[in-house]
This record gives sequence, C-alpha cells and structure tokens, in this order.
Amino acid sequence: SGNDDDGGGSAPEAEFNASINGGSFGSNYSSRLGFYSTTTTNGVTIAITDQNQNIIRMFLNETGGFDTVIKEIGNVDDNGFVTNVIIRDQDAMITYNSSEGQIVIKENKSNPEVEGGRLISGDFNVTAVINTGETIIMTGTFKNIAY
Repeated sequence: SGNDDDGGGSAPEAEFNASINGGSFGSNYSSRLGFYSTTTTNGVTIAITDQNQNIIRMFLNETGGFDTVIKEIGNVDDNGFVTNVIIRDQDAMITYNSSEGQIVIKENKSNPEVEGGRLISGDFNVTAVINTGETIIMTGTFKNIAY
C-alpha cells in the first residue's frame, strides 16, 4: 500500500504576483514567482524568491485555520506565533517587516500529487516598514502553493 496506482494527477502550476510600491522598490515594482518553498512547523510559512532574487516570506499562524480565512498581520495564535510578512530587497540589502494588512486565503484544496498535501491560494495587501520609518505597500495574489 502507500503507492498511488490511480495515476494521481498533477497539481496546477504555482503562481505568485505582487506589486510593491515605495522605498527601495520604487514605483510599481512587479514581483513574479521564481521559485518557492513551504514549511509547516508553526502554521504555514511560504518563502517566495522572485525573478530578481528578492525574497518574500509569509508567516501564516494557526488562528482560524487555513481554509477560507482572513489572516491579519500581527495576529498572535495560541502558540505565540505571529502572522507576518518579511520582504527583502536583495539589491539594496534592505529588509522590510510587515506592520499592518492582511492575507486572505480564498482556496485550500487537496494536492493531487502528494498524499495529504494541500494547495493554498489567496491574495494579500501588506504595509511593511524598516527602522528608518520608510514604508512600502505590497499587494498581490498567490495560487496553488503546495504545503
């Protein structure tokens, strides 16, 4: 047992698209998926590397689960983990930390490629800052991210 003899099927391709405005990113920087990884140690963490090697990490805590739910930036779950987004501009070597906003999970479905695996989709609107007070705003969508 354990083998999947019914052909399983393949998962739809993952997508990530974001527009970042302000700070070192300038006006309407377009971030597209290069590659990504996920971990499920404390909630779900999605680590996106975009086409220019910039890194966006989305930390989704356990509050409300992972089906259709709004994840508020700054929310702390029962285990002490925070829903947060970190945005790293690799060229400028600046890391922005989310201060407000939300990540909306719109779909969470079974991954046909991985037994027990899930595919998560949604959108986000996040304000992030650095210690100088410089602010950026990132909005966008993610689709079929496997975890």
